[in-house]
Amino acid sequence: MAPATGKSTRPRGRPRIDGPHPPLSRDTITDAALRLVADEGFGALTMRTLAQNLDVTVRALYRHVADRQEVVDLLAARIIDLQAEHVFDVDDWRAGVRQLYRGTREAYRRIGRGVLFAFDETVTPSELPEGRILLPEQLLASLTRIGLSLPDALLWRQQFLTDVFGFALLVDYRYDRTPDELRVALAAPVPPPWLDAHPDAVAPLAREALRLPPRSADDLFEQTIARAIRTIEAMRTAPRPDTPGILDG
Repeated sequence: MAPATGKSTRPRGRPRIDGPHPPLSRDTITDAALRLVADEGFGALTMRTLAQNLDVTVRALYRHVADRQEVVDLLAARIIDLQAEHVFDVDDWRAGVRQLYRGTREAYRRIGRGVLFAFDETVTPSELPEGRILLPEQLLASLTRIGLSLPDALLWRQQFLTDVFGFALLVDYRYDRTPDELRVALAAPVPPPWLDAHPDAVAPLAREALRLPPRSADDLFEQTIARAIRTIEAMRTAPRPDTPGILDG
């Protein structure tokens, strides 16, 4: 039994099991790092900030991870684990495309500004999750099975990545962090306060757009999926001459 000194004998830096934070582990460190990066980006990820968010000491972190790079490598594995499978049924490929887009969008919403991973960080090659190699392979295999040439499959995959990456940053990141009453303005081509501040600016279409029925982020994303499906339909029915593919220009 601990002596009745009135002071806790819990090791310094370790959260209480029955407290607001779960026991410190590599998983809880990764969870906290993902939340931090999703909201503030990788520039905010330091061992000191991570320790503060977990209510532990920096020394406590080093009992579980070697350094910041190991945290980055753990995040890379977690981000890959969140990704939707890139495989769909040949006989119902449209449903597969919808599932791919929606699943990837949900993963990117959880990642937030962490989608900039490739711009901000470098993964240790030996720690690179195999899924980072297999996901592109799965998608290319699915696309070629439904009739796309490999060059067209590569082109469509680039469109897919641009769609979900851009939507995550330009729409979902702001939409998810904006009060309901201000979300309508996010879809405007020019923010209403800017137009109000420049009443003489000749922007009739931007002003007219503000009077159109508002569209939610979900509506906008479903239209993005519909366009992606139309692109595949066009690629499947286009003539396929014995010449270099679309990517070869």
